[in-house]
Amino acid sequence: MSSKWKRKGGKKHVQLYEFMMKSAAWEDLTPVERQLYVELKRVYDGRNNGRIALSCRDAGDRLQIGKSSAARAFEKLQSNGFIAVAKQGAFSVKLKVATEWRLTEYKCDVTGELPTREWQNWRPEKQNTVPPQAITVPPQGQLHPELEAKRA
Repeated sequence: MSSKWKRKGGKKHVQLYEFMMKSAAWEDLTPVERQLYVELKRVYDGRNNGRIALSCRDAGDRLQIGKSSAARAFEKLQSNGFIAVAKQGAFSVKLKVATEWRLTEYKCDVTGELPTREWQNWRPEKQNTVPPQAITVPPQGQLHPELEAKRA
């Protein structure tokens, strides 16, 4: 093997930066979604960003979860901005092609697109609190009209 393809530092490893793990988008992820991201980074070899092929079924097998749970984890990683679809997969009778993913923290090796790091701009959606429709407990010292009628 030529020295062009040898790795610096020897063995392969997965690197997660602390600034990414402190982001609101990362903290919003469940352990399954975080593990799926680590699995995607494990498949990434430094030259295949935009060609990381991993199907929901394969991800489910690797993480020992169901394919529906894996699909939900892929959706969450996409919505939080950690990954993007580079090429949509297909599941037909004769040809089974997995979706190819792009990690947004790195440059795309297919198109040359610069890293978007969409997860840095992600903010949690604010949940609307519903105001109470009616007073459920009467204020101190006041009784409901029905209770006053029963006492009289």
